[in-house]
Amino acid sequence: MAFDNFTVNVVSFTETAGTDWTIANPSVSLTITPDAGYAISAINFSPITPLPTYVNSVVFTQNGLNIDCVITYTSPSVMPSVDVLISLCIQGYAEPSAIVISGVLKGNTSNVSIPASGDLPRNYSGSGEWDTSLQVLTQAVTASTGYYFATLPVLSLSIGNLKNYTITSVKTFDAQNRLIQVVFSVFYKFPEATVTDDLFVLTANAVQYYNPSVEITGYQFNTQNVVAQGGETRAFTIYGIEGANWDLQCIYVPGNINIVNTSGTIDATGQAVVNVVFPATTNVNRTYTFTLTGNLASSFNTPNGQTTTPSINQYGQASLGLVFTTTLAHVTPGAAAVRYYLPYSASQTVVYTVTATSNQTFTGSTEVKVQANVESWDTDGAYDTSNYRFTVPTGKAGKYFIIGAAKFAGVPADDYARVRYYLNGSSELLGETRLHVSYTGSDFMFKAPHIFDLSVGDYLEMYIRTDDTGSNTLQENGTYFAGYRLGA
Repeated sequence: MAFDNFTVNVVSFTETAGTDWTIANPSVSLTITPDAGYAISAINFSPITPLPTYVNSVVFTQNGLNIDCVITYTSPSVMPSVDVLISLCIQGYAEPSAIVISGVLKGNTSNVSIPASGDLPRNYSGSGEWDTSLQVLTQAVTASTGYYFATLPVLSLSIGNLKNYTITSVKTFDAQNRLIQVVFSVFYKFPEATVTDDLFVLTANAVQYYNPSVEITGYQFNTQNVVAQGGETRAFTIYGIEGANWDLQCIYVPGNINIVNTSGTIDATGQAVVNVVFPATTNVNRTYTFTLTGNLASSFNTPNGQTTTPSINQYGQASLGLVFTTTLAHVTPGAAAVRYYLPYSASQTVVYTVTATSNQTFTGSTEVKVQANVESWDTDGAYDTSNYRFTVPTGKAGKYFIIGAAKFAGVPADDYARVRYYLNGSSELLGETRLHVSYTGSDFMFKAPHIFDLSVGDYLEMYIRTDDTGSNTLQENGTYFAGYRLGA
């Protein structure tokens, strides 16, 4: 039988007419059961008097969530010849029950500022009435500075009934549309009974994004070739990260004349181009010095970086006139010859000469590197005395005249002695010179000249060989390895 928010069962039994039923059934017990989401208490129930016929007493007792209602009959109670219906009036009420939810939130995160280290795991809980909803959990996850979420963070229920939960999220993006924060909200709809030990897991792993310093990283400008005497225009290209500021000045001497005075900001192309107009000169040599300032990278003005003050030369023409005279009456001098020239540019010249410090003993029929380790000339520091190698320096590619001389002793007659060069570690036969030895007993020396077309970074080594199998000597006096840059 249903009442407001609780039910009461009906109890019946069979008895013979004319018999005292209290002998077999002195009392009966009814059960009062609360509806889902409600609770009842025995102290809130009582019978309404007067009690009906055949009823002696009514007692209400709490039995867990239910109530036992024990009805004791008046004794004796004789069963009539018709059915007996005993209606008991009671008063009482049910109250909405408090249902509890509790659980734990754990984290599987990296490179995040929220939650901070030690914030997780943490507990959550809430209480409410059946079939109502409550927000029981809020958790933000924020990427650390310089990081973002390439993969969307996830809040998942590991233990529990997902049907009771609703999870929402709010995302935050930075100016570059990178996901940097998610705020999760968890709502719970209360079932009929209390739930404990549910488990949520937050998974969020941020990754670092590329965020270079806003600075000037380098420039490109031809300082290898002198400026044409008649003037010319060259591009000075400045490289950097968008937003980096730069300023470029150029002054030439003599005169301290400024031909470049400009500044700007690197745009989305990553570069800025300044067209430098060099004026013509007549008979004055000039040196142009550039000065680059602004948001410069720390690599400038370091051993492996670019200078912020590159310079370049321009040479004017000069002339030399010769006038001839004579004391001979029958000789008439001609007109003076005039020749124009540009001054020699030492910056493009590479010269090296190295010799050996001691005799070098070697076995015939093997390629032997000449161990020349004493520098007489090395204008660009291009010769390495530790590995006996000449390397073309930066900006000095071109045609090179190479000559090596070797002085041998102990080579048998009818054998060959030779000098050859190795280019980048490989034998260069075009640079080989071979000498046939006609007789034994005398020292002999010969030279091996050759012109190479070399690129920056190419390296040359000088090797010797004899065709015999005995012990021979390369004498220090008369042995050398030298080279000269002829031009581009």
